[in-house]
Amino acid sequence: MKKGILLLLMLIITSMSVQAADSTTQGPINTPEAGISGLRPAYNDTYYTHYQTITGYKSNGRWGFYSKDGRINIPPMYTDIQGLDSKYIKVAVNGLWGLIDTNGNQLIVPKYEDVEIMAHELFKVKLYGNYGVVNKNGKEIVKPEYEDVDELSTNYFSIEKNDRKGLIDASGKIIIAPSYDEIDKLGNDYFKAEKNEKWGVVDLNGKLVIAPQYDKIETTRGNYFKVKHNGKWGAVTTSGKVVVEIKYGPLQANKMIKQLY
Repeated sequence: MKKGILLLLMLIITSMSVQAADSTTQGPINTPEAGISGLRPAYNDTYYTHYQTITGYKSNGRWGFYSKDGRINIPPMYTDIQGLDSKYIKVAVNGLWGLIDTNGNQLIVPKYEDVEIMAHELFKVKLYGNYGVVNKNGKEIVKPEYEDVDELSTNYFSIEKNDRKGLIDASGKIIIAPSYDEIDKLGNDYFKAEKNEKWGVVDLNGKLVIAPQYDKIETTRGNYFKVKHNGKWGAVTTSGKVVVEIKYGPLQANKMIKQLY
């Protein structure tokens, strides 16, 4: 008799546990901490990650996405996910990364070792240990064949190969072959290039207009550059002609340069 009662109690407890488990994996979801309430997909969900417009959920080791209004329902296919900002989410398949936006659109196929966000809706990608640049449509505008890539402006990127820096534009055309120690933007129409700790100036066509010879080069108003050499400041034109003798302190040089405007 006692054994029968104990068996009946065990059956009741088991039935209640199964019902409780079912109630956590089906039906409506309400997550006050995330501010989201909607219908949960019929998967064995175990984890949730909330983004601005969609929710990532993990089922049987894979991640998918859905929106509370039902517009987006990506089945669990990704092995890892990582939010970049309010608009983009990195998604991985077996260790290779791609990108989707928070509307559920796949932008970059998961085939890269890494994806990093840059400015102007561009993305730095890594493949076989090298870097390139991909736009939001998944097009490679700089092929991943460089040791590093940095965005200097909307249309120009510094590239590095064999520890030397060069310049490439958004069409993939090499403007300056990697041959400098450093390259950086200098105003709207020029770049400054460093070699052996001295700076020169290169134009948008890759032409060296001022040979590397100055300790520092800065932009000013008009067609002039403020330059420093042996601790003294002066100014040169965009073709390299000295127009303020390089013998002043920084403040006095500024006054002399303003007289050129």
